[in-house]
Amino acid sequence: MAYTRDDIKVKTYDFNKIKVGETQELNHTITQKDVDTFASLTGDYNPLHIDKEFASKTNFRKPVVHGMLTTSFISTMIGVLLPGKGSLLTSQNFEFLHPAFIGDSITVKAKIKQKSQATR
Repeated sequence: MAYTRDDIKVKTYDFNKIKVGETQELNHTITQKDVDTFASLTGDYNPLHIDKEFASKTNFRKPVVHGMLTTSFISTMIGVLLPGKGSLLTSQNFEFLHPAFIGDSITVKAKIKQKSQATR
């Protein structure tokens, strides 16, 4: 099932019932409010992200969404959807291949590749 941010509820998982190969999807369309809130929260007021006039003079032609804003939905996936309540993301690596802009939709996909009793 695919979720949007508006219909997310924290999942309570049972380790024994989660299956290797299980998948989940989260969809979100980036809004100006998302960018403004992220800039306020992090203090990242780089004009490339928040100033339309500045951004219009760059190769991007419009403000670029903070890369870390787009990746922050991974935390939602792990801690809320799959596996859910009580889960903790311990490592991640990113490579930003393309810029994201306000109005772009992003999809976060997760798949259970293995289960470990030791790190449960």
